[in-house]
Amino acid sequence: MPDQLDPQFRISLPGKRVCFWGAPAHVTGGGSLSAQLDATGANTGNLFIGHGLFHALDCAYKAYHPGFGAIPAERLHEHFDLVFVPASNFVGNGVDLTAHHDYFARARLPIFCFGLGSQLLPGQKPALKPGTERFLHLLSERGASIGVRGAFTAEVLWDMGIRNTSIVGCPSLFGLRSEALNRLLTAEPALDKVACNFSNNVRRHAIDPDGMRTTENALFQRLAGENAFYILQNEAPEMELLAAQARGDSTAAAEALRRIARLFEVSGSREDVRRFLERRMRIFFSVPDWVGCMQTMSASVGTRFHGNVAALLAGTPALFLVHDMRTRELCELLRVPHLLLERPVPAEETVERLLACDYRPFVQQFPRLLMEWRLFLARNGLDSASAGEGPEADAGANAELAPALTA
Repeated sequence: MPDQLDPQFRISLPGKRVCFWGAPAHVTGGGSLSAQLDATGANTGNLFIGHGLFHALDCAYKAYHPGFGAIPAERLHEHFDLVFVPASNFVGNGVDLTAHHDYFARARLPIFCFGLGSQLLPGQKPALKPGTERFLHLLSERGASIGVRGAFTAEVLWDMGIRNTSIVGCPSLFGLRSEALNRLLTAEPALDKVACNFSNNVRRHAIDPDGMRTTENALFQRLAGENAFYILQNEAPEMELLAAQARGDSTAAAEALRRIARLFEVSGSREDVRRFLERRMRIFFSVPDWVGCMQTMSASVGTRFHGNVAALLAGTPALFLVHDMRTRELCELLRVPHLLLERPVPAEETVERLLACDYRPFVQQFPRLLMEWRLFLARNGLDSASAGEGPEADAGANAELAPALTA
């Protein structure tokens, strides 16, 4: 990795007050697992989106919107100068952003959107809620360019008449450091200590649902016998097992374990499966904690995009299992090692691909991605800065985090 290439990315807005709305950056306080999950926007992967953008910004003051009832839209400009939207899958047929359009349409502030994505299937026609479509057009009107995750989302918006888009990937990678890139270049993936992730609760929007199910289930059974850890994001039965264990409810824990085993089409009475589920599941509500855990891993594999981004930020090689268009457009843009689940993939083939991960294409692509980020900011009249140049680095405080959509 050339010394002159510093991948740390900063946005510099001296004197500005920035309102964040969208994917959260932090979870404040404790509470039950379900309460903490709700604070992430129902998916812990959302934290990487908000965290990446929030901590890349140097400004006078930055905070998440405290709630539409806390500040009237017509007075938002008294508290903030502009709005940043760390976006997730807003371009979806089940998403209703009517209230958000109505609020921000009345607020007299520019809005800048980062990482907008779509989870439509190939050939599927958008049937967006009218308020959602109005909100997307509002983003187009309030900023010179909308930052989208990849070419697929840009094409969906183009067909809606929204042409001012920039392909920037996901802001979750804004915090990637030179040290992590160097580790990705030199690290050799191994099964010494593997992090795995699955999307067994969202297989309905897969490109090939049967191929995804068969591949995930085979990989689960293969890794249950390894020194592996199952990193959760929002899987209900798995979280119910963790919660039941925490309160000492053996009956509820046994039922949750049986449900998980059925999802993965494996016998819950198998000792290795039971031990794996009872001892090897983890969930994180802090990006630094998650990345820190991934630094101890020898590899990562699975269908969760942000679960594998946690590995990249740690410098740990990961194999992305691509099951939907959202993940596909991101992996193709980033040139990360990935395997398209358009057919059932045997577990040994998945493991072979994991052990053969080559991160040189990603490292070569990263300077181009940095330039796209800078161009995107320039189009919107914003400034980028080299790491450490911001005069008000990491200024500001976190307000209560607004709900976000699933990442």
